[in-house]
Amino acid sequence: MSTVINTNLASLYAQNSLSGAQNALASSVMRLSSGLRINSAKDDAAGLAISQSMQGQINSVNQSVRNLNDATNLIQVADTSMSTIHDMLLRMKQLATQGYDGSLSGAQKMNIMDEIKQLNTEINNTATRTKFNGNSLIAVTTGITGGTLYNGAVPTTDTGITKLASTGALAETYTITDNTDGTITIQGGTSLRAQTKAIATGSAGSTQTLNFDTLGISFALESAGTDTGSTVGEALDGLTIIVGGSNPSLEFQAGSDTQSANLISYSTINVQTTAGTGSNSAMTTLGTQITTVGAYTGATATTSWASGFNTLGTNIDTAINYISDQRSVMGSLINRISYITTNLQAQSTNLQSSKSAITDTDFAAETAKLTKGQIMQQAATAMLAQANQMPNVVLSLLK
Repeated sequence: MSTVINTNLASLYAQNSLSGAQNALASSVMRLSSGLRINSAKDDAAGLAISQSMQGQINSVNQSVRNLNDATNLIQVADTSMSTIHDMLLRMKQLATQGYDGSLSGAQKMNIMDEIKQLNTEINNTATRTKFNGNSLIAVTTGITGGTLYNGAVPTTDTGITKLASTGALAETYTITDNTDGTITIQGGTSLRAQTKAIATGSAGSTQTLNFDTLGISFALESAGTDTGSTVGEALDGLTIIVGGSNPSLEFQAGSDTQSANLISYSTINVQTTAGTGSNSAMTTLGTQITTVGAYTGATATTSWASGFNTLGTNIDTAINYISDQRSVMGSLINRISYITTNLQAQSTNLQSSKSAITDTDFAAETAKLTKGQIMQQAATAMLAQANQMPNVVLSLLK
């Protein structure tokens, strides 16, 4: 190496080393002070992209857990009210049985009916007041409001549809699909709300009732001409049924994606005993019978009272079974949500663990780097001082 003054290569080397040591030291200090290994995109561009994608999934999963907590609370509100209705129906059953006591007078039986009528009124009031954030849960009215399939419409000259009815169906558009195997499927907004029924093979002019009880839709199918069996389905393929109402099904997202498998639905129902669109027949039949027997007087024949209470008892049993079925569905849904919540919480934990491995500072390793950086900075500073003194040797040559 030449002996020169203007260019001190040793000093430049030392300066570069000092700059590198200081940058490494600053990086270690930033990571240790923030707790993050990636503080900007330059730290790990690929890792940043991956971690942000994972964070989006984590946020969605955590929000889904909160969604499901709301769903559980909502269903429990409905179930609590249904429990009260259950108790009132059980009391009605007891009173109906008491009314069948032949030793009672007509006036005493009217007293029994007074309580039954009050309980009936409270069943309807309980259903009406059961809401969650303004959403009605067990007093929802729905009915057929449109579509390409109407009551009494005739899609072809050979096939007729009559008695189209909605009994608690969710408010949305349903599409009929012919499966070419003698069955038709009615599907709502998702594949989760679909039901298939077989079309009976019958002679021309025959009538059959198709009750899609899972969906709450039914209609009578009349073969007015040559269409029978599977050929009837061809006439129905692609037709739609629009069910309108004050409140559709309540959806809850239970995962990071919005696919149908991650959607939990609470099917709003109508347990009121008053006739109306969307009412369940078991409840409305009970209401009709209460009105009928409630109109009896002390002068009503004993046989009429006996028959009335007998029918009323049967109607109450049917209503109790309906409420029991609905509460069973609610309980099952709550249990399902509990399992989903447990799974999502574990999923969130595992995702955060993976993200932590990418973004979080390993303090054991980083403190070692910090110590190394401090030593290298001190060494580079010392060597820079030595290098800056090296040109002084030129002075001895000039003496």
